Amino acid sequence: MSALTTGTPGLAQQTIFNVPSADVTERGVIYLEHETQTRPYGPGAYWNGTHYFAYGLGHNTDLNISQYNLSSPPSDNVSVGVGFKTAWPLLQKTFPEREFKLTTGSQILTSLDGQGVGNWSYGHLSGRVPKLKTRLTAGISAGTNQLFGRDTIHFIGGIEQPLTSRFSLITDWYSGSHGLGLLTSGFSYAFPKISATMYLGYQIPNSGRVYGKPGLTFEFAKFF
Repeated sequence: MSALTTGTPGLAQQTIFNVPSADVTERGVIYLEHETQTRPYGPGAYWNGTHYFAYGLGHNTDLNISQYNLSSPPSDNVSVGVGFKTAWPLLQKTFPEREFKLTTGSQILTSLDGQGVGNWSYGHLSGRVPKLKTRLTAGISAGTNQLFGRDTIHFIGGIEQPLTSRFSLITDWYSGSHGLGLLTSGFSYAFPKISATMYLGYQIPNSGRVYGKPGLTFEFAKFF
C-alpha cells in the first residue's frame, strides 16, 4: 500500500508502503496501484495482492476504493474498502519548509467471504526535517477483522528520505499482532514521463506476530 512527492504534478502515492501517506491525489486525477507481497520460495511460500483506486476531489481530499487480501493460499479474508483521505496543511505560512500536515481517513470494509461489514479509520501528524527533507509520520490506526484479521488499535509510523528528485528510501510500521503488523523498508523510484512510480521493499513481521508474514513487497502506481 508509498508516499513520495517528486515535484511532478499528481505524483503522490496513497501510502508509504502500507501506512497511509500525507499526500492526496490531485483534483481530477485518477490513481491506480497494484501491490504484491510475496515469499516465492518454500516452506511458507505465498502471494498476496492488493489493488487501489483513488480520485482527487479537491479541498485536500480524495475518494479511494481498495481491494484487500486476494492471496494464494486463499486468505478467506478478501474485502473491499470504500472511503476517503483528507490531509490538512498546518502552519504553512509560519514553517512552509516543514510541510506539517494532519491526515485523517476512513473506509467502510465489506467482506467478500461472508464476514460482514467493518471499518478502518486512522489519523496522523507528519512533517519534514529542514534541509534533509526527511518526512516523519506518526499516528493511530483502528480497524476490524475484515482487513486486519482481528479487531485492533495500533500505532502507525513512517520515514521517507528523498535522495534525488526520483529516488527515495522509505520505511513504515504498524505495531501489534495482526495482518498488517509489519515493518517494511525499501525504496521508491518515480518515472515522471509516464506519471508512474515503482516501490520495492522487504517486510518483517512484529515479534509475537499472529498473521503477518515475511517477504518481498512490490508496488507499481500510475496516474491518469
